[in-house]
Parts: sequence; C-alpha cells; structure tokens
Amino acid sequence: MINYDLLLNDTNYELTHHQTIANKIDRFQVIIIHDRQPNFFDYNYLLNFPSENVRKKVDAKRIFPRVKNETFVVRQQNYEENIDLFFKMRVDARREVLAKATEFMIAKFFSTYEGHLAPLLANKPTLKWEIINKLHDKYDKILRAHDGLNDENSWNVFSTWYRTYLKNYTIKELIEKHGYDTLNALNKKELNELFLEKMSASFASNDSFLNTFTTDVNVYFERMVSEILAKFESEKNSMEQINELIGVSAQFSIHQPIEATVKTNNLVVMSNVVYQFITEAISNQKFVCEPDQWPRATIQGTRLAGSLQLLPNEEDQTASRLNLLHHYACALSEVDVDVLDSLCHMYLRQSPQANTRVEIRIDDLLTIRGLKTKLGGTGRRGGYEKGQRTQIVKALSVIQSLWVELDSIVIYEQGKPVNKKMQGRAFFLTNEDGSSFTFIEDSLPERLYVMIGDVFDHFLLGSARQVKLLPKQAIELNPYQRKWEKKLIRYISWRWRTQARKASYLQPHKISTLLEKIGLQADSQAPSRIRDRLEKALDLLEEEGVITFWQYNQWNEESMSKKGWLRLWLDATIIIAPPDEIVSYYEPIERKKSIKAPNKFSLVQTKEEICKNIGSDFKECRINRGLTLKQVSDELNISTSYISNIERGGALPSGTVYKKMKDWLN
Repeated sequence: MINYDLLLNDTNYELTHHQTIANKIDRFQVIIIHDRQPNFFDYNYLLNFPSENVRKKVDAKRIFPRVKNETFVVRQQNYEENIDLFFKMRVDARREVLAKATEFMIAKFFSTYEGHLAPLLANKPTLKWEIINKLHDKYDKILRAHDGLNDENSWNVFSTWYRTYLKNYTIKELIEKHGYDTLNALNKKELNELFLEKMSASFASNDSFLNTFTTDVNVYFERMVSEILAKFESEKNSMEQINELIGVSAQFSIHQPIEATVKTNNLVVMSNVVYQFITEAISNQKFVCEPDQWPRATIQGTRLAGSLQLLPNEEDQTASRLNLLHHYACALSEVDVDVLDSLCHMYLRQSPQANTRVEIRIDDLLTIRGLKTKLGGTGRRGGYEKGQRTQIVKALSVIQSLWVELDSIVIYEQGKPVNKKMQGRAFFLTNEDGSSFTFIEDSLPERLYVMIGDVFDHFLLGSARQVKLLPKQAIELNPYQRKWEKKLIRYISWRWRTQARKASYLQPHKISTLLEKIGLQADSQAPSRIRDRLEKALDLLEEEGVITFWQYNQWNEESMSKKGWLRLWLDATIIIAPPDEIVSYYEPIERKKSIKAPNKFSLVQTKEEICKNIGSDFKECRINRGLTLKQVSDELNISTSYISNIERGGALPSGTVYKKMKDWLN
C-alpha cells in the first residue's frame, strides 16, 4: 500500500490542521460507473503486437488507462439507503478491475516472451488469437481465485485506502485554496458540502488529479499482479511449460490441428445439410407466415426433408411473441446470417463439440464482421453504437427461436447411410445464471452464453465431423450493396467442402442453381441485367481472392443472339476454382487417389500463363501514350490501385478486366 503521509509538509503544525479538518468529514462512498472501452491491452491491440504503444504501457506498468468515467460521490447515509443498487455497481467495478488486470497480464506475457514467440507466430495470426484466448481464460481464472482480489475483506481494505487517499488529497487542495482558518470556521454541514463538491469536480475535470490518482491506483494493483505473475513464472520457468499451459505441443509452430491453421481470411463454421438449410432459409426469406401459425420454412429433398420454424419456448408462446416473430421473419436479411455464421465460428473456436456452454461477447460479434468502433469524445477509439448492438441482439433472438423438425435426414453410421428423424433447438442462448436469454431493447447485454443444439451432435463428432472454411468476406461485405457476393461465397464454400473428398473442385455449377441460391427469380428483371450482375459478382470475388478464377464451361457466346437465349444461358454451367489455401486445408480429408486417375485440377491454361505479360505491356503502352493511371482508370472504369497492382505484377486481372485491358492495348 502507498504511504501517502497525508500529503502534508513536514511540520507538525500543518499535520494538526489537516487532521482537524479530516475529523469533520463525514464518511462517504465513491461509485464509479465504468464505460467498458478497449484497454491498451485489448485483443485489437494484441493482434498487432508487438507495437511500441503496448510495449511502453507494459514497461510503465499501466494496468488502468486514465479515463473520465462517470463518478458519483455519495454520503454514507445515502449509500446505505440504496445498498442493493450501489453494491451491484461496486461489483461491476470490481469486474472491470479484473478485466483490466487480465489484459495487462496477457500483454506482459507477450512482451516477456516476444523474442521466442515472434518467429513462431510470423504469418500465423490465428495462432496468436488462439494463444490470446487461452491466456485470457488462464489468467482470468487465476485472478478470480486470488484471495486478494475476491474476498470482501480485501476489497474493504482497498476501499478504505481509496477513501483515505481521496479525503487527504481533497483536504490538501481545500486548505491550499481557502486556508485552514476559513475551513475551520465553517460548520460541519457547510464543510462537507464543500468537500463533496471539490471531490466531484476533481473527478470531472481535474487532469492533474486524474493523472496522479490513476498512477497511484496502478501502483496499488500492480504489486498484487506482479506477485501473481512472479509465482506463475516460478512454476512455469520454460517455454516448454508455457506451451503446455496454452494447450499446444512443443512443436506447435510446425504442427497444428487443422482448424487452428486456418488463415485469418477464413472462418470455420458448420457445413452439414441442416446448417446449410438454416442459412439459406434465413438468407432468402423462405419463411411462410400463416395467421396464428409460427413462421415456417420447408424443404423436401432426397437427403433432407422437414421444416424449420421460428418457435419460442413454451412459456413465451404468446400472441405478442407471434406477431414479433412474423415481423422478424419478413425482415430477415444477410445481417442475420452474418450473426449466425459469426456465432457458429466463435463457438467452434472455443468448443469443438456440442453440449458445451460458451461465453460470447456482443461486441465480438460486431468486431468479427469488420465493423469499427466509433471514436470517443477525446479522439480515442470508443465503443459500438447502441443501434449496432440492437441489430445483433435482434438477430440473436431469431437464432434463439430456430426449431428444427426433420422427417427424414440421411446420416452415415459406420460408413453406411441411415435415414433418421430428429427435432430440437438449433441453438440455446442463456444468461450467465442459466436463465433463457430475452431480448429487451432498453437493456442490451454485454455477453451471453451459447450452446449448440442436439440436432448438430452427429455432425460434430469424430469422422462424421462436418465443418468448412468460410471466407471472411461472407460476413464483412456490405449486407445490402454486396448481397449477391455474400450469398455466392456461402454457397460455393459449402460446395467446395462437399467436393473435397474427391477433390472435384472444378465440377461445374449450373447457372440456374447459382441464381436459386442467391434467391433470384430469372424473370424478376431484365435477363441481360441478371447476367451482368452475376458476372460482376464473380469478377469481384476473383479480384478479392475469394476464388482463383471463374469461366463458362463450353458456353457458346453466339447463343446470345438467338431468341430464347435466357433458357440456354440458365442451363449453361460455370467453373469456379477455389484458392490454394482452401484446397490445402481440405487435403487431409481427400480419398486416396488411384495412380490411374490423377487429379485433373487444371482444366484451363493457368491464369499466370494467360496474364503474365499484360501488366508490363499495359504499363509500357500507357507511358508511350503519355497517359496517367488516373486517366486510364477513368476511361476503363477500373480502380487506379487495381491497375497499378497489375502493372507491378502484384495482382492478376479478372477475366472481365483482362478483356478490357487487352482491347485497350489493341
């Protein structure tokens, strides 16, 4: 504990004056309502670690940032009259202290072992994310188990120090401003009112006070955290033991479970037919809303037959709930699918099986979609807006209501197909105490707990496990402007997973099927507009690296001049090739191929061979014509940065862009 020495000068005379005023101050409590904002050591900072900013904060032992939280100074009498409310606020403040300390300990770990970790984590950001999460769980448990941070007596000791610190600082300031004689002449009520007013003003606007106060609180808690870390380091005195702690082998830089080696531009989600049915039903608004009936989507296929309902728990099956779910069913969008995929990915990242309850933070569901937090009033990164959180929680309400009833589903047991019936919840969402999660717009939760339903049990076990790589663009792209691309990504990523056993990734896709998965009727708009939009979507996916290339399969362009070309075009097929990382990821599940049947992945000349000279030829021609990148960009309607990358050999043009550039050269 800091020896504050009552913040006095050396003379006993001044000590006596200070103590005289202090004896007249009534007991008080300070209530701080923390606005949960990213610390210096939160996940976003750590993912870019090592950074000079984080390293400085670790070296300076800054567990707590200096922020102006909403602070109330209340008299002890008022505190006791509202003890339940204020105690809850104090508990929330304690949780914030533990959260900040946990984040500091993680940053300390990365700083201490930076030299060892840097080469192992190079180009493996998902491994870093995994380590961060495991360390967070480990340190969080250590701190919660520590007597000094959890028993009431220890917090009372801190609270007493805390109040003494504030009292002495405030009295010193008052004596310097008003003088001892003036303060001593005030009656007790007047003195206490002046005291509380001064302390409240210090919290609100006194930068010098906030700096000093934050520094001293950091010192108080840093000593305790250092003791915990010292004890831990003495028990784990080598990186081999630390590898053990975070749950990986000594050779984790060489060998990782398949789901841990996925690149950062992909998520891992379920790929079974039930999950695919759910995502398509939500994405394409397939729910039918009959009067007095819960919204229902149906499917009748050879491998899957049944229905999906938006059906609340029995106790919530009221008329108002029915109307609400009808409204939700009519307003479903890609945002709801984004939240579903994000939730699934975050669950599988923490638990490989069903029947395990996993904590999910609402803000993490926003972060994973690539959304940025708004800036705070001081220019620092703040939090997400209430509207963004409300949108997420509404989507979670839809997910919580998903009820699956399957009359027939084909699953494999011991390698043989078996037809079964099943029904149940897709997901269970609960509060921390285990009670069912309820969406209340005026009271949005920070976190909730998720468990995958029994209907997915078979698809998450052993050899029957079915998960896929989902390119992150599926949830990061704008859900309204880039809806076609998002739907295509979800469908083709599922098809790549089903083709992985035979490595038949170049199996053609029928155009009518692609449009069906997008949820588009071929006669809903001008046919030429539909074709242009589909080709544009595929071009964009190629430019962004989601697919390697796409091309028509045996399509005769002269058919476009014939009457009824739309029917011919809908029956045509397209080849969509996955990127190398997708193929590599699925290699372990490929069936062994016969020597007589080699993998014919390259059906066409490679893109590198086709485009190897287009960049340099284009640049030479542009310079000879005296044109700038901007001028050519405007003429061809291609972004300046994209053309520049092609010219430098840093990118390969899509089919459409290649044709534009080739025509321009000629």
